[in-house]
Amino acid sequence: MNKKTFKLFFIPILTILILGILRSPVLAADSNTPYQPYIPEDTGLADAIMFDIVAIITYVAGLGFILVSKYLNKKID
Repeated sequence: MNKKTFKLFFIPILTILILGILRSPVLAADSNTPYQPYIPEDTGLADAIMFDIVAIITYVAGLGFILVSKYLNKKID
């Protein structure tokens, strides 16, 4: 075996062995924690529906104004 092939096989095997030796089991305990249970904060996403409705109405009204102005501009010319 030449040196390059040796390194190609030796380094991954050594890495797997070291990680296998140094790992410790992780146990999930339900009540063995110093932290309080997670309570999500209210982000206000429920109120965003009203914003979406107003935004869509405003967008459609803007398109309507553009359409009317183009129609009137053609009629004037």
